[in-house]
Amino acid sequence: MKRRIYLSVFALLFLVTIGRAEVIDRIVAVVEGHIITLSDLRQEREVRARLGEQAIDNDADLVRQLVDNYLIERQTAEYPNIDVVNEEVEAELKRSTSRITESEALRDSVRRRIRMQKFFDLKFRQLIRPTDEEIRKYYENVFVPEARARGLQSVTPLSDGEMARGIRENVIQESLDHEVEVWLEAIRRRSNIEVVN
Repeated sequence: MKRRIYLSVFALLFLVTIGRAEVIDRIVAVVEGHIITLSDLRQEREVRARLGEQAIDNDADLVRQLVDNYLIERQTAEYPNIDVVNEEVEAELKRSTSRITESEALRDSVRRRIRMQKFFDLKFRQLIRPTDEEIRKYYENVFVPEARARGLQSVTPLSDGEMARGIRENVIQESLDHEVEVWLEAIRRRSNIEVVN
């Protein structure tokens, strides 16, 4: 009889506890068995704000960014010589932040971002060699019209060495962005990704 009372009290307490349970976190995506939660989204938003990066307000876009980041991190694991030293992290934090307390999560995010950039440089950037014609076309068809649209009356000529280097870097960066997007799309297609709505 006592045992039955204890079991009844225990069952009642269990039901009361379940009735007052609240969701602490929620899964928003699973990529290759790796879980991405709502807390991960909040943390990424905080990191982006603290680093002065452009905010991603749409949850679906931010989930996609975190999925992509995880896929890229998996690929960087295949390149064991991509190391990031503490001095690089410190230098990036000094460049990106002002008067903030750096958390370990922020340092880890900066370290991952630097590792990804080194990976992209190694895998793609070193292979991009824009021709003089590509640089000229970019200057004439992209840079000059945009400068004029912004109200600049005088545009530095391409014959200026600094201008030529800047235009060349823009061409390389746009080519790099394209190459990374094509490569990442191929990885997404062959990966097991589930986004939870």
